[in-house]
Amino acid sequence: MPQTAAFIGGIQKMVLYETRARYFLVGSNQAETKHRVLKIDRTEPKDLVIIDDKHVYNQQEVRELLSRLDLGNRTKMGQKGSSGLSKSVMAFGIVGDGKTTYMAEIMLLNFLFQ
Repeated sequence: MPQTAAFIGGIQKMVLYETRARYFLVGSNQAETKHRVLKIDRTEPKDLVIIDDKHVYNQQEVRELLSRLDLGNRTKMGQKGSSGLSKSVMAFGIVGDGKTTYMAEIMLLNFLFQ
């Protein structure tokens, strides 16, 4: 079960995954022991819908989450060639307090939607 927490220190690595309906922005600390996930809805063309699940995941939990997302978004269940989750962008070195980390995420989102 994920731990409830709002802040994990400094986000050192961010990876953006995508499905047809959503982006998943996964941030982790330098040791990659704590992870946070933002879900970004791609189905609303005029509104930016961001969902923060407010949980801190460990490495195994985030791998399981990504695996379930991959399996659940394939076009045909069980078919490996039609993966429903793909890695889009990876970034390193985002650090700071909650406000500056949030602003870095917003800048990344603005870049994606331009």
